[in-house]
Amino acid sequence: MASDTRAATFGMRVAGVASLASSAIAAVAVVLLVLMYITFGLGATSAGQTFGGINDALTLAAYVLAVPGVLATAVMFRSRRPILAVLGALVAVAAIVVIAVLQWQLVTGALAFEQQIGPVSVAFLALGAWFVLSAHLGAGLLPYGVGIGVVAALYVGYPLLAFRLGRSLLGRLREVPST
Repeated sequence: MASDTRAATFGMRVAGVASLASSAIAAVAVVLLVLMYITFGLGATSAGQTFGGINDALTLAAYVLAVPGVLATAVMFRSRRPILAVLGALVAVAAIVVIAVLQWQLVTGALAFEQQIGPVSVAFLALGAWFVLSAHLGAGLLPYGVGIGVVAALYVGYPLLAFRLGRSLLGRLREVPST
Protein backbone atom coordinates (compact mmCIF):
# COMPACT_ATOMS: atom_id res chain seq x y z
CA MET A 1 0.00 0.00 0.00
CA ALA A 2 1.46 3.38 -0.98
CA SER A 3 2.20 5.87 1.77
CA ASP A 4 -0.42 8.32 0.38
CA THR A 5 -3.06 5.59 0.56
CA ARG A 6 -1.99 4.63 4.09
CA ALA A 7 -2.15 8.26 5.19
CA ALA A 8 -5.60 8.71 3.62
CA THR A 9 -6.83 5.49 5.21
CA PHE A 10 -5.48 6.54 8.61
CA GLY A 11 -7.07 9.98 8.23
CA MET A 12 -10.41 8.46 7.29
CA ARG A 13 -10.24 6.07 10.26
CA VAL A 14 -9.44 8.94 12.66
CA ALA A 15 -12.28 11.02 11.20
CA GLY A 16 -14.73 8.13 11.42
CA VAL A 17 -13.88 7.22 15.01
CA ALA A 18 -13.80 10.88 16.08
CA SER A 19 -17.20 11.48 14.46
CA LEU A 20 -18.72 8.50 16.26
CA ALA A 21 -17.24 9.66 19.58
CA SER A 22 -18.49 13.17 18.89
CA SER A 23 -21.95 11.78 18.17
CA ALA A 24 -22.12 9.89 21.45
CA ILE A 25 -20.88 12.84 23.50
CA ALA A 26 -23.22 15.25 21.72
CA ALA A 27 -26.19 12.93 22.29
CA VAL A 28 -25.55 13.01 26.03
CA ALA A 29 -25.14 16.81 25.83
CA VAL A 30 -28.54 17.15 24.12
CA VAL A 31 -30.20 15.03 26.82
CA LEU A 32 -28.56 17.19 29.48
CA LEU A 33 -29.77 20.34 27.71
CA VAL A 34 -33.34 19.02 27.80
CA LEU A 35 -32.92 18.12 31.49
CA MET A 36 -31.56 21.60 32.14
CA TYR A 37 -34.66 23.23 30.68
CA ILE A 38 -36.98 20.84 32.52
CA THR A 39 -35.30 21.47 35.87
CA PHE A 40 -35.27 25.22 35.31
CA GLY A 41 -38.98 24.99 34.46
CA LEU A 42 -39.59 23.14 37.71
CA GLY A 43 -37.71 25.79 39.66
CA ALA A 44 -34.72 23.56 40.45
CA THR A 45 -32.15 26.19 39.45
CA SER A 46 -29.16 24.45 41.04
CA ALA A 47 -29.83 21.17 39.24
CA GLY A 48 -30.43 23.05 35.99
CA GLN A 49 -27.12 24.84 36.31
CA THR A 50 -25.37 21.53 36.96
CA PHE A 51 -26.93 19.97 33.85
CA GLY A 52 -26.07 23.10 31.86
CA GLY A 53 -22.46 23.09 33.03
CA ILE A 54 -21.97 19.46 32.06
CA ASN A 55 -23.67 20.17 28.72
CA ASP A 56 -21.22 23.01 28.10
CA ALA A 57 -18.19 20.78 28.78
CA LEU A 58 -19.53 17.96 26.60
CA THR A 59 -20.36 20.36 23.78
CA LEU A 60 -16.78 21.58 23.81
CA ALA A 61 -15.50 18.00 23.50
CA ALA A 62 -18.05 16.99 20.86
CA TYR A 63 -17.23 19.84 18.53
CA VAL A 64 -13.46 19.50 18.91
CA LEU A 65 -13.93 15.86 17.89
CA ALA A 66 -15.84 17.11 14.81
CA VAL A 67 -12.72 18.66 13.25
CA PRO A 68 -11.40 15.45 11.58
CA GLY A 69 -14.84 14.85 10.05
CA VAL A 70 -14.98 18.39 8.68
CA LEU A 71 -11.56 17.92 7.09
CA ALA A 72 -12.43 14.48 5.69
CA THR A 73 -15.63 15.74 4.08
CA ALA A 74 -13.81 18.74 2.62
CA VAL A 75 -11.33 16.36 1.00
CA MET A 76 -14.22 14.34 -0.45
CA PHE A 77 -15.74 17.52 -1.97
CA ARG A 78 -12.50 18.79 -3.52
CA SER A 79 -13.30 17.40 -6.93
CA ARG A 80 -16.86 18.79 -6.93
CA ARG A 81 -16.44 22.34 -5.67
CA PRO A 82 -12.84 22.83 -4.52
CA ILE A 83 -12.99 26.49 -3.52
CA LEU A 84 -16.33 26.16 -1.74
CA ALA A 85 -15.17 22.98 0.04
CA VAL A 86 -11.98 24.60 1.31
CA LEU A 87 -13.63 27.89 2.32
CA GLY A 88 -16.50 26.06 4.02
CA ALA A 89 -14.13 23.81 5.93
CA LEU A 90 -12.00 26.77 7.00
CA VAL A 91 -15.08 28.57 8.31
CA ALA A 92 -16.23 25.41 10.09
CA VAL A 93 -12.85 24.79 11.73
CA ALA A 94 -12.59 28.47 12.74
CA ALA A 95 -16.09 28.25 14.22
CA ILE A 96 -15.12 25.13 16.16
CA VAL A 97 -12.05 26.89 17.54
CA VAL A 98 -14.17 29.86 18.63
CA ILE A 99 -16.79 27.54 20.17
CA ALA A 100 -14.11 25.55 21.99
CA VAL A 101 -12.38 28.65 23.38
CA LEU A 102 -15.64 30.26 24.50
CA GLN A 103 -17.02 27.03 25.98
CA TRP A 104 -13.72 26.49 27.81
CA GLN A 105 -13.89 29.99 29.23
CA LEU A 106 -17.49 29.40 30.28
CA VAL A 107 -16.74 26.03 31.90
CA THR A 108 -13.71 27.40 33.78
CA GLY A 109 -15.59 30.51 34.93
CA ALA A 110 -13.45 32.96 32.96
CA LEU A 111 -16.61 34.18 31.19
CA ALA A 112 -20.16 34.42 32.41
CA PHE A 113 -22.91 32.86 30.31
CA GLU A 114 -24.17 36.32 29.38
CA GLN A 115 -20.72 37.30 28.07
CA GLN A 116 -20.29 34.12 26.07
CA ILE A 117 -23.73 33.43 24.58
CA GLY A 118 -23.67 36.07 21.82
CA PRO A 119 -20.28 35.23 20.30
CA VAL A 120 -20.77 31.47 20.71
CA SER A 121 -24.17 31.73 18.99
CA VAL A 122 -22.56 33.40 15.98
CA ALA A 123 -19.92 30.65 15.87
CA PHE A 124 -22.66 28.00 16.07
CA LEU A 125 -24.40 29.68 13.12
CA ALA A 126 -21.18 29.49 11.08
CA LEU A 127 -20.73 25.82 11.98
CA GLY A 128 -24.39 25.19 11.19
CA ALA A 129 -23.84 26.71 7.76
CA TRP A 130 -21.12 24.07 7.21
CA PHE A 131 -23.53 21.29 8.19
CA VAL A 132 -26.01 22.49 5.58
CA LEU A 133 -23.35 23.22 2.94
CA SER A 134 -21.64 19.86 3.44
CA ALA A 135 -24.99 18.08 3.12
CA HIS A 136 -25.63 19.95 -0.13
CA LEU A 137 -22.15 19.36 -1.54
CA GLY A 138 -22.18 15.77 -0.34
CA ALA A 139 -25.32 14.71 -2.18
CA GLY A 140 -24.63 11.13 -3.24
CA LEU A 141 -21.43 10.96 -1.14
CA LEU A 142 -22.72 11.47 2.38
CA PRO A 143 -25.38 9.43 4.19
CA TYR A 144 -27.46 12.47 5.08
CA GLY A 145 -29.16 15.26 3.22
CA VAL A 146 -29.79 18.93 3.69
CA GLY A 147 -32.67 18.21 6.09
CA ILE A 148 -30.33 16.51 8.57
CA GLY A 149 -27.82 19.31 7.97
CA VAL A 150 -30.45 21.86 8.99
CA VAL A 151 -31.47 19.88 12.09
CA ALA A 152 -27.78 19.51 13.00
CA ALA A 153 -27.37 23.28 12.62
CA LEU A 154 -30.07 23.61 15.29
CA TYR A 155 -27.81 21.62 17.68
CA VAL A 156 -30.24 18.82 18.51
CA GLY A 157 -29.65 16.94 15.25
CA TYR A 158 -25.87 17.06 15.35
CA PRO A 159 -25.53 13.64 17.06
CA LEU A 160 -27.38 12.00 14.14
CA LEU A 161 -25.28 13.78 11.52
CA ALA A 162 -22.02 12.87 13.29
CA PHE A 163 -23.12 9.25 13.75
CA ARG A 164 -24.05 8.84 10.09
CA LEU A 165 -20.86 10.55 8.95
CA GLY A 166 -18.68 8.39 11.22
CA ARG A 167 -20.28 5.16 10.03
CA SER A 168 -19.96 6.28 6.42
CA LEU A 169 -16.28 7.17 6.76
CA LEU A 170 -15.48 3.85 8.44
CA GLY A 171 -17.58 2.04 5.83
CA ARG A 172 -15.47 3.58 3.07
CA LEU A 173 -12.43 1.90 4.59
CA ARG A 174 -13.96 -1.51 3.88
CA GLU A 175 -14.30 -0.47 0.25
CA VAL A 176 -10.58 0.42 -0.11
CA PRO A 177 -8.72 -2.54 -1.59
CA SER A 178 -5.69 -3.56 0.44
CA THR A 179 -2.53 -4.68 -1.30
